[in-house]
Amino acid sequence: MDTFFQWIHLSAAVIGVGGMAFLLFALFPATGFLGEEHRNRLLREVLGRFRWITWGVIFLLLVSGLYNVRLVWLVPWGRYWEFLTIKIILAFIVFAIVLLLTLPVSRFKWFRARRELWLSIAFTLAMIVILISAYLRRG
Repeated sequence: MDTFFQWIHLSAAVIGVGGMAFLLFALFPATGFLGEEHRNRLLREVLGRFRWITWGVIFLLLVSGLYNVRLVWLVPWGRYWEFLTIKIILAFIVFAIVLLLTLPVSRFKWFRARRELWLSIAFTLAMIVILISAYLRRG
């Protein structure tokens, strides 16, 4: 069961971070040649579908992450827990940014107006989370 939850966690992270990379490095730049009406329609359709994937990824990361923390619960406090705590905090910041970008609430329209900037920040933080994860797997 431990391997299954680690697989779920890793798979969800790959899908979530890969999706962010696709949006940042492929979709957004490729829409530059479209007229505003077509660009807005394409982005609305793609981001509307990606919203559900993102929310599912966050759910799977939370559930599998809680399970995985249980596996290291008895590890004595020290460097491992310090890095794990930083990883969790950064992951929650990524979740918050992604939720603010994907919640269809007009209150967050100002946030979505700078979507590429915020998605770049979320992607960078997610890559740091992956780096910390790789470090923790070696320890």
